[in-house]
Amino acid sequence: MKYLLLFITVAFCSCSPKIRTSVSEKHDKLNESDKVVVFNAKSELPSAYSKIGSTKIGDTGFTTNCSLNTVLEKAKTEARKSGANALLITEHLYPSTFGSSCHRITADLLRVENTSDYNRSKIVKDTIQLVSGSKAIKKDAVVYNSGNYNNSKTSKFLITANVGQSFRVASSPDGLNSEQKEYLKKLKSGLSYDVSAYYLKDGIRGFGLKYNVYKSSGVIYDQKITSNDGVTTRGDFSDDITISFIGPSFILTENQHARIGEANLELSLGYMAYQNKAGMVSGNSVKITGSNLGMIGGMGYHFRITPHFLIGPQVSFVGGALKKLKYTYADGRTYTEKLDKDEIENLWRIDLAIGAKFRF
Repeated sequence: MKYLLLFITVAFCSCSPKIRTSVSEKHDKLNESDKVVVFNAKSELPSAYSKIGSTKIGDTGFTTNCSLNTVLEKAKTEARKSGANALLITEHLYPSTFGSSCHRITADLLRVENTSDYNRSKIVKDTIQLVSGSKAIKKDAVVYNSGNYNNSKTSKFLITANVGQSFRVASSPDGLNSEQKEYLKKLKSGLSYDVSAYYLKDGIRGFGLKYNVYKSSGVIYDQKITSNDGVTTRGDFSDDITISFIGPSFILTENQHARIGEANLELSLGYMAYQNKAGMVSGNSVKITGSNLGMIGGMGYHFRITPHFLIGPQVSFVGGALKKLKYTYADGRTYTEKLDKDEIENLWRIDLAIGAKFRF
């Protein structure tokens, strides 16, 4: 029985917010009915006040009862225990998709002369208060008296742009000499960039369109190449590869009130096209093309530069497979080749990029 009671006690405590309070001055406790005033910024403070400590209402990792009203009431209770009749919110962390699901606040414990000079608090939805002297940027701001507020609606549209280095993961064909192997290795590394536009249903989940491009080119000198029809050619050969993708895309991101930055996940399915302008440097060029279904899965974290502009790293897995290729020669002749299973062109690659996000 005692173990059951212990389990119930631990479970109950885990569901409550984590509280840390430090007091530098001792004062008599206030009654539960005594008023505690909450200030959002130092500019709201009266001319005469004293700081007697601080309190932090956090998340245990299992906390479930941690709405903004709940954590404010917890902070007020800590203030009354310490003899404080006012709070100054110095930090307000919002729930996030990939982090804590709780509101978390840090506040100074204050004593002011007359709490009756301040109106009763109310929660104002869909507003942002730019807090002077505070780390907080609040959506559900706690408002006392009148104040200057900037209307800020949840962003409905999101644009992302990425540019970086890409690495194709396909293996090289057999029968190549060391110079040709090194050439293909370099050819499988290239530049990639993409642009996406999303409509955000609730500021977190969005649907839109993604356009992605990979480019790589190179020249290999003094090589002897034998074609399928047995004709041998010697000279300098070049490749100019472009792999493009366009298709519908889904994004899951932290909302715009995440303080430090926003993590995101993306998934796209669409049309992938391959093109290689290959041939001898001196002439006899051939354009090799193909297309199929492609996919992009990406994840990233962007640090907030301004409330609506973020920059950070992005890693994506991009690819598809080609089962046939079309050859178009300089004289207009065309030839389509169906590839065997062991000859399928693998387009999969890893994109390591720096990305930017724009919310509006």
